[in-house]
Amino acid sequence: MGGREQFHGLGSMYCRGAAAVILTYDVTSRQSLRELEERFLTLTDTAQPDCIFAVVGNKSDLTDDCVGTDETQGPVPASPAPRASKQVFKEDAINLYKQLLKYKMLDEKDFPVAEKMCFETSAKTGYNVDLLFETIFELVIAGIVKKPVKSPDTVELEQSTDSKSRTSPCCT
Repeated sequence: MGGREQFHGLGSMYCRGAAAVILTYDVTSRQSLRELEERFLTLTDTAQPDCIFAVVGNKSDLTDDCVGTDETQGPVPASPAPRASKQVFKEDAINLYKQLLKYKMLDEKDFPVAEKMCFETSAKTGYNVDLLFETIFELVIAGIVKKPVKSPDTVELEQSTDSKSRTSPCCT
């Protein structure tokens, strides 16, 4: 935990204008989820109003229940690292996602269901990482396609077809 304090204030800067935010915690550390819960409200304040959120538990390769198969990713390699007890479960992530939507005053029916936006991953083995980014990418692209085209913020005045500069008689 030491050394992270210097980065606490940077979160909102990284989220400024974001179309998607990935909130990540360590599945083997309940404290990491608590810290995320304490900070996530302010982290998301500068994101776009229709921002897509994903709540991601990382280090799933270190838990006992990660060995096996997954329908979307195939075989999950067993890590030679020592096994740890899982302290944060998908239900905890789902609750955090719902809490986030409530805080942002977003209607759940306008956003993906929590079960679709909560992932357990392993950065080390790549478990579910592709699925996470593919899901976010598809949702962000769909959101861009749905947005109406805005008119430019600037107005261009018509240029004179006359190549000579015109001046008013009062200014000569």
